[in-house]
Amino acid sequence: MKHISIREHARRGFAVLLAFAALGAVQAAESRAQTSSSAARMTDLQVRMMPFGAIFDSLASADPDWPMQEKPDAVTPKQLSCLREELSTPGFRRYKLAQVETYIAANPSRVDAEIALLEQGAADLFGTLVAAGAESERTGVAADPAVVLKDASPEQMLSFITFFSDPNYAALRKLSGLGDALGIDKSAEENESAGEKIGATLTMQIMLTAMSTCKVPNSVLFGE
Repeated sequence: MKHISIREHARRGFAVLLAFAALGAVQAAESRAQTSSSAARMTDLQVRMMPFGAIFDSLASADPDWPMQEKPDAVTPKQLSCLREELSTPGFRRYKLAQVETYIAANPSRVDAEIALLEQGAADLFGTLVAAGAESERTGVAADPAVVLKDASPEQMLSFITFFSDPNYAALRKLSGLGDALGIDKSAEENESAGEKIGATLTMQIMLTAMSTCKVPNSVLFGE
């Protein structure tokens, strides 16, 4: 039997350890890549579902002083520029991405099924409803949800109904900023009222986050 020196045992043992370390590094990299991909896909869906960025872009294009058009002298040009950047499509995506990454870290086992559900139609259908509501506010012409949803496929409607009614997706509804305020079992009037409150609340949350990023004091909003 060939004698193996202590040095050779150590060398082989070290080689095995390096192999395991390399395997672990590859697996960790693959896990990070998968998480990053899931975060990007979920963020895309959240932005499509709640198209605040596109709404902000439209408001900003109509008024160079927006969102401080009522108090244009309350912020510096640098602060205004920062606010307009944060309250935009790229800025809103960053805002949602931070929330999505936290959510995925806490719910890694459910995100694939949730992404699949939203991709089946719920995200785009609800995003269309939100955009119609925003247009209604701008024009004063009431939006009819039935008209918005009439061309949806059965698969899209099933996704939409499941998202809003299935208790298994309560956490996803919370991530989307909706909670259980809206529901298919509620009247159109109840959903409309709840939708207005949700829109106002989310807009204020996004605005306050932008102000914090841009170092704009809250007194700008609430002071005289």
